[in-house]
Amino acid sequence: MTTTAEDAPATDILHPSTITPRQWLILALCMMASMIEGFDIVVIAYAAPAISQDWGISARELGVVLSAGVFGMALGAMLLAWLADRHGRRLVVGGTMIVAGIATSAVIVTNAVAELAVLRTIAGLALGVLIATLPALVGEFSPRRHRTLIISVLIASANVGGFVGGLILAATIADVGWQGIFLYAGLLTVALGVLILWLVPESIAFTISRKADGALATVNRTLASIGQNPIAQLPPVTDNQRQESASITSLLTPMRRSPTLLLWTAFFPAFLVVYFVSSWMPQILTGAGLSQQQAIHCATALPLGAIVGNLLIGWLAGWWRINRLIAAAFVLGCGCMAVLSELLPGLATMSFALIWTMLFIIGISVLGAFGNLYNVALMLYPVQIRGTGLGWSAGIGRAGAVISPLLAGALMGAGMSMPALFLFFAVPGLIAALCVSLIPMRELP
Repeated sequence: MTTTAEDAPATDILHPSTITPRQWLILALCMMASMIEGFDIVVIAYAAPAISQDWGISARELGVVLSAGVFGMALGAMLLAWLADRHGRRLVVGGTMIVAGIATSAVIVTNAVAELAVLRTIAGLALGVLIATLPALVGEFSPRRHRTLIISVLIASANVGGFVGGLILAATIADVGWQGIFLYAGLLTVALGVLILWLVPESIAFTISRKADGALATVNRTLASIGQNPIAQLPPVTDNQRQESASITSLLTPMRRSPTLLLWTAFFPAFLVVYFVSSWMPQILTGAGLSQQQAIHCATALPLGAIVGNLLIGWLAGWWRINRLIAAAFVLGCGCMAVLSELLPGLATMSFALIWTMLFIIGISVLGAFGNLYNVALMLYPVQIRGTGLGWSAGIGRAGAVISPLLAGALMGAGMSMPALFLFFAVPGLIAALCVSLIPMRELP
């Protein structure tokens, strides 16, 4: 169920359904930023075989490089997302893209694992802040009626970026080399960051919540620039709201403590199950008897399903509460994982279409539900701490992303069978479903 007029935030003054051409431009730039972010997150995984072959590094050293970006993203989301609540969405989105782009392009001059790991950590720090800030910026420029669906499209854009970027990389890496891929990806990221700083105005909701003097004139200039009608006076914002610090203590006030902890407890196991499915599926399918080519082709069903699931849940949220949709999707996906676990011993004898369809359903349900958790965080927190709330939720979730591949590897090393492993990682999905179903879907005072 989307936010109604009665419970809409006081800072929400855009037309509830109209999207002007300038708003479309802002949203399109942000979608492109999400696509680039999605590609930048996975580019190191796509380039890993070439790096290993070129430098002759061990699997342990490669693991350090692969983990560096995820580690940086977790730290950036938790410890630096408050910058968007202090200094504004536009500046932080554009600035973090420029930083991430420079760190990505600088990979071209590296010749050691330590240097590469440091640059991936820096890029991860910037991307962690970007992930926490983009949904807030997009949501605050979206009309209330379509906001949930637009945020779902934003999250799906990251999956599109990873998928399309992988196809582009596969077609070009032989010509430009893996370092050339990083160079061009970084330059594109910097260019888009500059475009956002140039063309995207500051969020109106942020302006109202943080700028007392001259805020009305600033808001009306922004409204005029995006083709919306000016307002005669600002909506009321209390001094406490304007002065509230963007910190973890603001997320744990008595009124917010329980929903915040439920949200964190949903994000962490959601990342556990999603990164298990995403990281290990090709290996699991190969171990079940599929050829490497068949396994890769089957695994492409997951990101495609994630795109469909993100959009489908966002669209259905126009009729049902989004937290209940997310919970139902997690339960459906975990059920599919349980079925797949029973079929694993005979998987090699099954048709490609059936395996692909099952993984596609898991992508729609589990990955689609996971992506829409950001919508829940966006709805819960008021504008003055929205970036901080999103950042801590995503950062704590990223800890699950770091743990998940390591835990799966340790369990396999200890002798756990593949069917048992699937059932084991279905449990976190059910925990996420329970927690998100208990979250009250209203903005917390």
